[in-house]
Amino acid sequence: MSKAKRCLIILWHGVGSSRLALVLVALLIVLSISGAVLPQEGMYNPSDIARWQEEHPLLTSLLEPLGLFHAFHSIPFIIIIILLGINTLTCTLNHFIKRGGFASFKGPDAIKNMGFVLLHLSLILLFTGGAWSASARMDGFIVLTEGQSFKEEHRNYIRLAEGPLRREKHKGFLLTLKNVRITYQEGRYATEMTTGIEVGPGPNRMAASEISVNQPLTYRGVDFTLDQLGFSPRLVIRDKKNGRPLINTFVALKTFRNGPNREYRDFLPLPFFKNRVIVTLYPAYRAIEGKIEKTGEEPENPILLIEIEDHTGKVVLTKHLPFRASTGVGDHIFEFTGLRRWASFRVVEDPGYPVVWVAIWLGLIALILRYIPDLRGWFKGANDATH
Repeated sequence: MSKAKRCLIILWHGVGSSRLALVLVALLIVLSISGAVLPQEGMYNPSDIARWQEEHPLLTSLLEPLGLFHAFHSIPFIIIIILLGINTLTCTLNHFIKRGGFASFKGPDAIKNMGFVLLHLSLILLFTGGAWSASARMDGFIVLTEGQSFKEEHRNYIRLAEGPLRREKHKGFLLTLKNVRITYQEGRYATEMTTGIEVGPGPNRMAASEISVNQPLTYRGVDFTLDQLGFSPRLVIRDKKNGRPLINTFVALKTFRNGPNREYRDFLPLPFFKNRVIVTLYPAYRAIEGKIEKTGEEPENPILLIEIEDHTGKVVLTKHLPFRASTGVGDHIFEFTGLRRWASFRVVEDPGYPVVWVAIWLGLIALILRYIPDLRGWFKGANDATH
């Protein structure tokens, strides 16, 4: 046997060894844990990731070159999945040849052997789809206030993670959030959440549709899934001296959940304020001894709580701003002129997803074929025992 042939045989058995499979699975687990622990692109705001990296410079210098801040789209993750696929393919071929090739599909163990081969083929398909998904998947995040439109372009996503082999290719269609409908039980428990949208290639060619919690929308291969809902009060901030408007916009307040209760709050990054401005919305309220208390989720009589914090985090000023009213805050006038809802969506385009589903169904069929003969033997043995 020539040296080259001997090396090929060693390589073939090494690639198909169970030890290599165990090492690859262990590495895959480590990468998956990294993806769960570290802030990931597409799941966190870029500013939050940058802040974490500034606070952990040593870890960042070690982890960032490995792509662990986008672990499930990183080159190491893709290479491991590809190697697992090659390992499974080699193992399957070795087993197939050892059992006599296509001759193993004949005789009493034909169904069992066919199930074994199909099961391994489903794993190969699964790794192929997983590698394709990790390489070319797009996972984005958007927030729209009622009446606002989104054009499917790279710069319009709040967060976006893409596979390294994905081409910078966007569809450019429009999606407009027309309305948000929420059904509450006892005024507190949301039982149904639906968003009415319009989607199409341009302003004059839009079609109406809906996106709800259990009803995503797929348009031109891009999936939109409803994520969260909240309120966007319209704030007008004017200079008290000359009345000039400095801010006139809808502010999408963050939604904080505590069981069935929700709190709508955010801080405003206002460059003309020295202190921090925090805005909290109460959709419905009642006043008790000068304090306001939330009474429901429906915007029946909304009011804003405006708090000013100094550099130590101490609240130095508190103002209540009812709907369609105004109040003075230092050298400025705050006006509460409108209220709409916002909705956030996950936007995903995943070319490997269909391959993964085919692999799962093929695997289920393979398991049935693999264990049908065993089930027959078990039932036969049970019947013989009873007689």
